[in-house]
Parts: sequence; structure tokens; C-alpha cells
Amino acid sequence: MDARSATASLLLAALAGCTATSPPPLPPRRVAFAQPPAQKAPRPPDIARSADPPVVDERYTGWILLADLVAIAPLVRWMGRPEDIYLAAPSLILPPVIHVLHGQPQSAGLSFTLRLAMLGGLYLAGRSAESECDDSDEYICVPVGSFFIADAVLVTAITIDSIFLARRRREVDGWRRLPVLPVGPDGRPGLSLGGRF
Repeated sequence: MDARSATASLLLAALAGCTATSPPPLPPRRVAFAQPPAQKAPRPPDIARSADPPVVDERYTGWILLADLVAIAPLVRWMGRPEDIYLAAPSLILPPVIHVLHGQPQSAGLSFTLRLAMLGGLYLAGRSAESECDDSDEYICVPVGSFFIADAVLVTAITIDSIFLARRRREVDGWRRLPVLPVGPDGRPGLSLGGRF
């Protein structure tokens, strides 16, 4: 039995040796390399300075309408008394002065021309009303046609002046107070000298 168990053990050992596999190979040894220096993020390009400052549109319609409100009563009175030219002066002078005070001399010139044309239209409407009433046999004369002409002339002049001429374009507040950053030709900071007069 000893020979038999020795043979069986040998066979089992041989059989186990045939089916056994070698362990997997070990991973290669890691080598610690020197870390490359961290690169700086690229500097963003400098924003080019604007050649023109940002502008805003500003309207001063309320001032023109206020001047017309002050001048309309004397103007209506002037239609009946054209020899008293001082009654038409506020309507002729106040709106152009407001344009000049807002720094718009070109608008002031256009407004003055527009007001002269308006006075001419109102003068013709006033004379038409007088002739219409002179030809009428009624006790109370209401020259409706002349009133419509005068109203159209007056509203047209005030609307054009207050909506289309009463505006100005100006720089944004504080634009000139922004600091000027010195920048060299290659985009790097440089040395400069600045001043405000």
C-alpha cells in the first residue's frame, strides 16, 4: 500500500504541476520623474482704448414745451394786434435760447427759422380772420377756418421743435475721469505721464 499511495501521490503531484500556472508578472517599478514647472496662464490681450467716448442721447422736450406754454397767451393776443411785436417775442426767442443753453446752436438756428415761419403763418391766419369777420353780417363772428389754420401752424411748429430739435448727444458722465493705463507697444505695462487741463 505504501507503493500504491506513493504512486498516487506522485501522480497527483504531477497532475497538479501540469495544471498549475505561474503567478501574473508584477507591474513595472514606477520611476519618480521631476515635475515640469507649472506654466502661467497666458495674459489676456489688452483691450484697445476706444477712440470715441460712449455717448447718450438726451432730450429736453419739457423745457421747450414750458417755454411754449409761457409764450402762447401773448402769441394769441398778438394775432389780434400785429403792431405789438413784443407780444410775439417770447415765442420767437425763448425756445432758441433753451437750445443754446443745452449746447445746440444749430438746433437754435433751426428753431428760430421755424418760429419765424410760424409767426408768418399766424399773421396770415389773423388777417384772414379779420377779413372773414369784416365780410360777415353776424353779430358774433367766429372765423373757424382761420382758427384751424392757426392751430395747424402752431401745433406743427411746437411739435417739430420739441420732438425733433430738442435733443442732444453728449458723453457719458465720468468718461474723461477714467484712468489711462500705460501700455507699451508689446502689451506690457510701461511708464507714461498724463494730465488733465
